Amino acid sequence: MPSYADQAVDSIEWYNLHAESVVERHESIRAADANAWLRKHLPSSPARVLDVGAGSGRDAAWLSSLGHTVVAVEPSTRMAAYARQLGRCWDIEWIDDRLPELTKVSARKSQFDFILVNAMWMHLAPSERAPAIACLLGLLASGGRLAITFSQGTPQANWPFFECCGEDVLDIALNQGAQLVKFRKRVPAAMSPPSVQILLQHPN
Repeated sequence: MPSYADQAVDSIEWYNLHAESVVERHESIRAADANAWLRKHLPSSPARVLDVGAGSGRDAAWLSSLGHTVVAVEPSTRMAAYARQLGRCWDIEWIDDRLPELTKVSARKSQFDFILVNAMWMHLAPSERAPAIACLLGLLASGGRLAITFSQGTPQANWPFFECCGEDVLDIALNQGAQLVKFRKRVPAAMSPPSVQILLQHPN
């Protein structure tokens, strides 16, 4: 039986249509608060950082403010336009690319000390997740870390989300040789879906 997500619009199209409300909700939370769980796990600056699914650039700007060299990946033209309006482009490189291949980023043969994949993993179909993990681990420098966060909820009609379980993502990563640094689920408020936080490390 197909899930709601099988009938949903393309995620990029959905974000282009709903960019204003997404940005308003996203920007209502400070990057330092949203990423507090990562603060002691970030590399020393300056480091090479990749923000995948950067949206309006909230987290990319925060990482840049810490002294890192940041590349932001965002395929939604409307979301990237909000980043420009918010002045988040002058010290951050923006690339129109998407998982699972990250074709443009991968073609550069660059390696990163830290990769953030925040609130976009549920857009990947189950068949795309193993290739996406392989791509991201391949972009990590030796000892580099990959942070993945998402809400673990039930897909709804006309939303570009697939059902996603933190344990499944972790199994894929560990089977590909990643090392676990942190795994936890949080319920931020009543009736909210669990927020999954996974931090992985590339073997040295």
